[in-house]
Amino acid sequence: MDSLDHMLTDPLELGPCGDGHGTRIMEDCLLGGTRVSLPEDLLEDPEIFFDVVSFSTWQEVLSASQREHLQQFLPRFPEDCTEQQGELILALFRGENFRFGNPLHIAQKLFRDTPSTFMQ
Repeated sequence: MDSLDHMLTDPLELGPCGDGHGTRIMEDCLLGGTRVSLPEDLLEDPEIFFDVVSFSTWQEVLSASQREHLQQFLPRFPEDCTEQQGELILALFRGENFRFGNPLHIAQKLFRDTPSTFMQ
C-alpha cells in the first residue's frame, strides 16, 4: 500500500462545512499499527462508507500492488485459482453472507456503533 501511505499520514485539507466552522468531525482509528483520522460521516453513514469501500474502488482506484497486498488477507487458494479469489472478492462487495455475516458490513457496523473506533 505504498501509494496510500501518504493518505494515512498527510493531514486532510478541510474545507467549509455546514456548521460554518470550517472543520469536520474526525475520528481516530487504529488500523493495524497505524493511527488514522477519518471523517465521522464515512464511518457512520453506510451509504458513504459503501460508496468508498466498493468494487469500483477496488477496480478503478487501487493499483495492482495495493490489490495484491489486500488479497493476502483473504482465504488462501491454490496458486492457479485466481477465478475463485475473484468470485470471493465479488461476493464480498455484493454484500453476500459469509457464515456469520459480510465482513465489510460488520466492519461498517463496528465503525458506526463504536465511539473512537480502534480496529486491529
